[in-house]
Amino acid sequence: MNLLIVNKENKLSKEYIPKNLTLVKTVIPGSVEVDRKIYLVDEVAQNWMKLKECVRENGYNIDISSGYRSYEYQEKLIEKFIQKKGLEETLKIAAMPGTSEHQTGLCLDYEKFYYENGKIMSNLNESDIEFKIVKNIAHKYGFILRYPKGKEDITGFSYECWHLRYVGKDVSYIMHNENILTLEEYHLLKYKNNKKVLVKQK
Repeated sequence: MNLLIVNKENKLSKEYIPKNLTLVKTVIPGSVEVDRKIYLVDEVAQNWMKLKECVRENGYNIDISSGYRSYEYQEKLIEKFIQKKGLEETLKIAAMPGTSEHQTGLCLDYEKFYYENGKIMSNLNESDIEFKIVKNIAHKYGFILRYPKGKEDITGFSYECWHLRYVGKDVSYIMHNENILTLEEYHLLKYKNNKKVLVKQK
């Protein structure tokens, strides 16, 4: 299931809920633990914690900002986006219910955390050293940058430097070493004539 493709053409059912979800706690600088009630599939959570710790050993702080989202949660999120930005703009930047990878529990959004004027701040840009570190080492922990720049026509979604997808170390190393940038391209190259490329929901 780590290679499940979810996008605008391959949707998850409203009833789909991943197995083995586990709570992932956010710890911000100063060892303050924040319960954001974020969940990931257990294997993903374990490898995320290892990746995060590696970044911290290099002197930088990152943590998860979003993980598993149910179909119903995504519906409410989209409603808010539409109210603020309108339908046309929402379709460019957000996934409709059933087309979001977050429903799989296999992906996450992360941010850098830092202090500014005595307040804890969080965000992430591709110019940040935190992003550059994660981009260089993510494959060692089974992750890929799911929506890379310049591949919008393939993924169907805008570039997101903060969005990681877990595919397992075997696949992440292949994609890294062979410079395969998207999961769609990986499937096309490795399973071109295999009908099992897309995992259909029952």
